[in-house]
Amino acid sequence: MEGIKRRDFLKYGLSGMAAVVVGTKMPWLMENEAYAAIHTQTLNIHITDALKDMVTHNAINAAQCYFWIYKEDNFPAECPGPNIFTTQGDVVRLNITNDLDEPHSIYIPGMFDSGPIPPGHVKVTKFFTATKSGSFLYYDNLNAPVNRMMGLHGAFIVMPRAAAAGHKFTPYDKPTPMIQKLFDDLGPTAHWPGLSWEQGDVATNTPAFRQHIWVTHEASPILFAEVGNAAPGAGARIPANFLNAINNDPYADTFNTGVFNRKAHFFMINGQSGHFSHNNPFICPNHRVGEPCIIRVLGAGLSTHSMHIHANHVYVLSLDNQLSNDLWWVDTMTNRPLNGFDWLVPYMRPPDVPNIRGIGRPDTPLTTLALGTTWPPFEELNTFIPPVGTKAGAIEISVQLSPLCYPMHSHTEASQTSQGGNYNCGLISGINFTGDRNTPGGVTTFPNFPIIQGPDKTGPAAG
Repeated sequence: MEGIKRRDFLKYGLSGMAAVVVGTKMPWLMENEAYAAIHTQTLNIHITDALKDMVTHNAINAAQCYFWIYKEDNFPAECPGPNIFTTQGDVVRLNITNDLDEPHSIYIPGMFDSGPIPPGHVKVTKFFTATKSGSFLYYDNLNAPVNRMMGLHGAFIVMPRAAAAGHKFTPYDKPTPMIQKLFDDLGPTAHWPGLSWEQGDVATNTPAFRQHIWVTHEASPILFAEVGNAAPGAGARIPANFLNAINNDPYADTFNTGVFNRKAHFFMINGQSGHFSHNNPFICPNHRVGEPCIIRVLGAGLSTHSMHIHANHVYVLSLDNQLSNDLWWVDTMTNRPLNGFDWLVPYMRPPDVPNIRGIGRPDTPLTTLALGTTWPPFEELNTFIPPVGTKAGAIEISVQLSPLCYPMHSHTEASQTSQGGNYNCGLISGINFTGDRNTPGGVTTFPNFPIIQGPDKTGPAAG
């Protein structure tokens, strides 16, 4: 990367997913530890560049990628830009400074367009009103798709100001009757016992309005470096040249030749891949049975992903912010470039857990001879690998097999890789179960069942 000719980079590693609340303060978001939320009245954004350590980066493999980014003053540099939350009807104010060497913009379809901001540390002040609730991608719509693909994108979430009279909150100001009924049923009905979406529980550290954001994207270090080295309006910065490289470069036997092609090498959710997305609580939900949550999926890249989620079927609430009249209940959904959809994850007991009725809702579980009931899964939740007390230096490295992890992966298999060969280091996340609200106490550990030390040990039946 040393040959890139322009300003110094910000070298950064793996940071948490930042969230900023603009306008009306949202106590439910500020109290949710899944977001490092900061409240502000004005966004101060620099359009700049950075070098990022990717998922396969280590001492012998300098896996790094150059990006253009939206850097908000309150947060470390990262790609994508921070998750921005606001309330419908609020005015969003932005101070935008373009620190790069050609015009850039910030654009939200149907809501805001900054227009071209000249290069050379030029600062402009803009404002707009958040007119519609939903899940939006903010991005640079100039020189499409190069500027957006280089990393200039992020999630913009607009929450409704209030629930409809006599009803529970949904994510939308004008929910369809089917969506409203679903959210009204969450919690009090026998079909969906537990908490409603708007309910939290201090006793179990459960936040209200549980929601997560998945921004999908892919990166090509070789091509992105070419963009950084190119003059404005030349070389790989020309959209036709960029698209030809990322789509049509021939296969290269990198292992034997050391030659890299310019296709995407990394596939990401919120800028993270593999372990760093699958086990990141900012990305991967960690809840109990009976604690439904929202996942907002936005496609910032050029790839199409067939996103398949395990453990629960999910309800499709909206597609490109068009609300569902007839709720689809699916386990796979296509995510396309500049496409977005919202999922409701009911957090029902996984249907493959055996019980009398054979479905994943509260019922008397079947029993096993060795371990008692099959749910809660006492053995898994009280198993530690390696044994408790195992350390690497001064660091405790024992890991409890809780939460129970169910993956989300793409059936577009190429997106599961990094650097063209590291399977399961790509675009992957999931949903984790940390307990069951229908179990007394809804606890995440089970003191009446012994701790199991390592993979080759067994424990007695639960008493």
